[in-house]
Amino acid sequence: MLRSIKKAVRPLLEKIGLLTPYDEPNYRVVIFQALTRKLPNLHGKKILEIGPKDGKDTHRLASLAPESFLIMDIPSDYTLNVTSAFRTPREKLPAWFHEIACQKKTYREGNLVYLTPQEVADLGQFDLIWCTGVLYHNPEQLRFLKRLFNLLSPGGLLVLETSLTRHPQLKHYNCVEILWPKSQLCLRVGDDDNRLIPSLLAPDQGQSLSIQANVSHLPSRKAVLSWMEMCGFQNMEEVEIPILDQARMALIATKGHFMGYTYSNRGPSPSPYAIGGSL
Repeated sequence: MLRSIKKAVRPLLEKIGLLTPYDEPNYRVVIFQALTRKLPNLHGKKILEIGPKDGKDTHRLASLAPESFLIMDIPSDYTLNVTSAFRTPREKLPAWFHEIACQKKTYREGNLVYLTPQEVADLGQFDLIWCTGVLYHNPEQLRFLKRLFNLLSPGGLLVLETSLTRHPQLKHYNCVEILWPKSQLCLRVGDDDNRLIPSLLAPDQGQSLSIQANVSHLPSRKAVLSWMEMCGFQNMEEVEIPILDQARMALIATKGHFMGYTYSNRGPSPSPYAIGGSL
């Protein structure tokens, strides 16, 4: 009911200037503009993009003329493109990849969290990592952030954007909302989140994606900031994006000389166990 009311009144509120239209400007463009205020160009920089989606961010980043560009996504064998009407296999190499204006560009499949330490080391380090719409799809979000931290060169920047919990109480606390097993019933019927059907079915008329099946939990804004601090990120600057109900957040953070916190139980000080990392 509440969602239906929001949909009904939103055009009026946008017309009188009380709300920013959802897609104008596109929030990913807003994030890119925030990056260019810090880095007007990427000359001589090595950059990594995780989860390129439709390639639009990839094109924008390439326009800043990086020295090299690595684009990573999870293996296409295990993913499907889901639209409002059907599901299709994802391309092994996206059709838009050849249009990217960067001579030293590479596309690689793999789940960053589950690469071996040697595979991660072989990637090298980057001056900029762009990661939007990815964090919340990972069941080990702290470990994922620590890997991004380790892949940055000292002084490097992380651009991160993620979905957040919509829970009316939990969103105010430093916590996560566990969605399992509800996330396995991710198709919403109409506007009713209590009428969900198995996600193995493609959406039909009157249905929409409610929770994606590969989302096991959603963090609060405070949880994301805590994880970033635990990993060692500094100078975290949030980017204000035009998203309804603050359901997503974006930030730009720096890797300084501090290598993150460790933990131990009466062990050596400092402990060799980095929070979010492994030996």
